[in-house]
Amino acid sequence: DTIQRSFLDFDHEPACSVSLQGGPHVYACLVCGKFFRGRGRQTPAYTHAVEEGHFVFLHLSRGTFHCLPDDYEIDDASVTDIRAALHPTFAPSDIAKLDSNTDLSRDLFGQRYLPGFVGLNN
Repeated sequence: DTIQRSFLDFDHEPACSVSLQGGPHVYACLVCGKFFRGRGRQTPAYTHAVEEGHFVFLHLSRGTFHCLPDDYEIDDASVTDIRAALHPTFAPSDIAKLDSNTDLSRDLFGQRYLPGFVGLNN
């Protein structure tokens, strides 16, 4: 399957959706958006890749992309926007513009919003 950017939400605590464990080795499935722990054979991420056929994962701490179950790192320019969404940074000038901005933007679903407002997760 292919990466589904509309399913990605990095605003949640990085914890495995199977074991509920956090820690440094949690990966986001870039096909369904769920978080899984580990990359080895007996881990939830590996099992998810094999059972669901979802092969592209993002390491939530390091921002590196991996293909499972083959376990190799992906280095491709087509995913740089996802890395930027994982750990967004803003210049002071960008933040200063928020109060005076009246232009609406569009999210991944095509919905218009005013930048600076934070959405609430259900």
